[in-house]
Amino acid sequence: MDHATRTFDTPSGAFTAVRDVSFTVAPGRFVSLVGPSGCGKTTLLGMIAGLVPLSEGRVLLGSRPVVGGVPPDIGYLFQRDALLPWKTALQNVALPLTIRGRPAAEARSKAVEWMRRVGLAGFESYYPHQLSGGMRKRVSLATTLIYGPAVLLMDEPFSALDVQTRNMMENELLDLWAETRNTVLFVTHDLEEAIALSDEVIVLTAGPGRIKASYSIPITRPRNVVEIRFREEFTRLYEQIWKDLRDEVQQSYARSTRL
Repeated sequence: MDHATRTFDTPSGAFTAVRDVSFTVAPGRFVSLVGPSGCGKTTLLGMIAGLVPLSEGRVLLGSRPVVGGVPPDIGYLFQRDALLPWKTALQNVALPLTIRGRPAAEARSKAVEWMRRVGLAGFESYYPHQLSGGMRKRVSLATTLIYGPAVLLMDEPFSALDVQTRNMMENELLDLWAETRNTVLFVTHDLEEAIALSDEVIVLTAGPGRIKASYSIPITRPRNVVEIRFREEFTRLYEQIWKDLRDEVQQSYARSTRL
């Protein structure tokens, strides 16, 4: 992302969500974006995915500019489930391959394998409404990963889950990522989650979002997202990053209370 800015026209005038943001994510890295509510995190993901046009700047996927829609090598996991309710879990997982013209037998075979990889073997014929929130999230993850996107964009994917299920999903995500080595850009409000998962954490300012700081997370892998929180180096990183993030959260809160 190179000097990216996004300004929206509103009834009360121009509103800038993101201003002059530049950063690079190396292939195979896991990077998290954190910042206060309204700082433009979701807008940034939309710009990277080609869903939100830039007012200024550019987004490059390798050497190719991202314009006019989601490139085939980007996967996007939304905060809310995007499963089709009239299709079974297996049919949802197979759908991206079917859309891409793969033979039905191949799509089904790969979908069965991905259902197994996300721990849902035996639930292939269930419909989304018959699955728990964590199970639906697993189906969504399999649906996103089945076609092998080089870049995975994740917008607070576990925020609606209870703490125990969330921790399980975070560990499962790390296990899958260790196999696939997608480049991951992960948006979260939870600083602990960001540190536990990531190679790097980028802190955004209160809106309009700009990059305030970037922190390398030199904690060895593999990691367990629960156990890692008790390590001294985790606490030290949390305290360091929170000092930057706290000021932006306080500024954002002060603005909201004046509205």
